[in-house]
Amino acid sequence: MFKQNSGMHLFWWILVSSVNILLLIVFYDTIYLNDISTAIFSVSNILVAVLVRNELILHFMYRLVVWTSVKIVYGKYYLNSSVHYIGGVHASCATWGFLWLVVAQLQQLGNPSDPLSMAIESDPISITTSSILVTLLVIIILTAIPPLRHKFHDTFEISHRYLGWSCLAILILHQIRFQFIIALNQAYPLESLLTNPVLLMIAVMVFSIFLPWITVQCFDNFRMHCPSEGVLVVTFSGSADVGTFARISLDGIEWHSFSVARTSKNKQTGESEIHLIIGAVGDWTKNLIRQVEKGKLPKRLWVRRVKPPGFMFSINAYSRVVVIATGAGIAPVLPHVIKNGHKLCIVWIANEHKQTYGTELWSLLDSHPRCNIFDTGIHGRPNVEQLAIQTVQDFKAQAVFCVSNKAVTDKVVNACLEKGIPAYGASWDS
Repeated sequence: MFKQNSGMHLFWWILVSSVNILLLIVFYDTIYLNDISTAIFSVSNILVAVLVRNELILHFMYRLVVWTSVKIVYGKYYLNSSVHYIGGVHASCATWGFLWLVVAQLQQLGNPSDPLSMAIESDPISITTSSILVTLLVIIILTAIPPLRHKFHDTFEISHRYLGWSCLAILILHQIRFQFIIALNQAYPLESLLTNPVLLMIAVMVFSIFLPWITVQCFDNFRMHCPSEGVLVVTFSGSADVGTFARISLDGIEWHSFSVARTSKNKQTGESEIHLIIGAVGDWTKNLIRQVEKGKLPKRLWVRRVKPPGFMFSINAYSRVVVIATGAGIAPVLPHVIKNGHKLCIVWIANEHKQTYGTELWSLLDSHPRCNIFDTGIHGRPNVEQLAIQTVQDFKAQAVFCVSNKAVTDKVVNACLEKGIPAYGASWDS
């Protein structure tokens, strides 16, 4: 079995790199490795990197994988993990898109006899855009290296968001201009432009990027309250499937994802509502909770209408599952308690559950026939990984799902995998 945060992510890197290296070997030092082919390889890699982050495509991939998993006996873990760690495709394709840009630059420098290459190479606009593009991509790639990403996470988020948008804009402008120059040197310029693969891929890329923004909703009638210190419940109109998550923002610029805790009907309006349970984990959530506790609620809440599945969606691929949740990590478990309660055995580890998370939530879990509510204030901190393995053996479960902080999640998932038990946990690579 693969280890959490390493195996499947590495698998995607090896697969993507193998395909690109094979293309480089096949086309190297031939008439086929020219300005047009390197542009195609570069843009196609970046297109894939963009598409695997599209929420509609993620929605389709998760549903396809779970549908397939239900029908097979072997390979469920690897099939589901492949989509959980789709971030490996995003990272590797983006890196290879950058490397193909470098190859394109080297090709131009290595073909001084090619009039078109010389014209493009000496063009100040092409030189400027390509240089800026390569520089920004280097910064993005460096800040995304796991050790640096973990240590300087805010820097990574800022650079990935703003430099990423800048790179896409520059790439689009650079390639459109580049392809127009090439087309104008062809016998039939218009036909060349309409059938140009780079321009077609750029069109798909632009559509994929802007599609989620078309579905953004702005609410001013949402509700926020803190049932206890460090815990926030956000409620707004809408509907969502079990196992999905919602992306929300207070300014329409900075976005954060949270699992859908549950849905309900508003007693006054009869409309469907979505509830999110947010714990004080990062700076953004801590600041938001602090403001709400002071009675200073945000004026608006921005929500993306498309709510893609998260790793908990794969519970639907199994018939008997153990779920380990700590603290507010119980939030993504709640929809499954309501819809898939018959297949779940739950271990909820927290301190003073009823007082911290409210009577309604506590009652829902306490009434579940197979929920072990472990109070750390009374029993102390348990050996979570051993508790998970023992619960799997007692319940004869097929898989384990862990919703906790990174340290606990890694311990539980890796301990289960070492015992041959399929185990899943949330990851930055998801």
